[in-house]
Amino acid sequence: MEGLSKKLFGWFAPKRGEEVLDMAEKHLELTRSAVIDLYNMVDAAAHCDAEGCASYYMSLSKMEMEADELRRKMIDALTVSEMFPEERDDLMELVRAIDWIADWSKEAGRILNIIHLDRAPEEIRDAALNMVKADGVCVGVLTECLKVMSADSKEAISLANKVEMLEEDIDELYSIARRHLAGLNFPGWTVGSIILLNEFLDALESIADWCENTADIVRAVAVRMR
Repeated sequence: MEGLSKKLFGWFAPKRGEEVLDMAEKHLELTRSAVIDLYNMVDAAAHCDAEGCASYYMSLSKMEMEADELRRKMIDALTVSEMFPEERDDLMELVRAIDWIADWSKEAGRILNIIHLDRAPEEIRDAALNMVKADGVCVGVLTECLKVMSADSKEAISLANKVEMLEEDIDELYSIARRHLAGLNFPGWTVGSIILLNEFLDALESIADWCENTADIVRAVAVRMR
């Protein structure tokens, strides 16, 4: 992702907000890493690897905290930058949307630390892994979308549309998971644990929702650039 700030936000004048653009590059890297850590955490939890699960959660938490700190610094920098108001507003909206992806990844990990996914029915474990794997693909396409936004607005729009289609696929995976949740038996599970499991699935779905929301912002910016 070398030089991403120039590629990602090349339509911003280079003399304005360079510090913010450098932070945006790091913010995106941290967000993608957080989602990768979440996938690894879910995989470890599904296979009763408590040590691996804890390790990935620590990494995920670190990534999310660093992303949060970067978001605050970026917003502070944007308030004093020499950008045009519309440039500042677009960038601020984009940063906040990306940050929600990291936030929901952290929330999913937080819940996963409480429930025992390895004790869930195999169908639920598979459904969770399918969802978080699809989330990773969705974030990957979103990253490519952002990379090409300044150089090829048509391609950026195409990739934004692909993010939207991937989000719809994840909605279907979410529906499958909820059908399993409603129809299967959970021996040894308390009502509270099942509620938390549902919230965990909600969090995985919300990651995709915010990928789509971010792609919508990129699409709107790309249309103005054409």
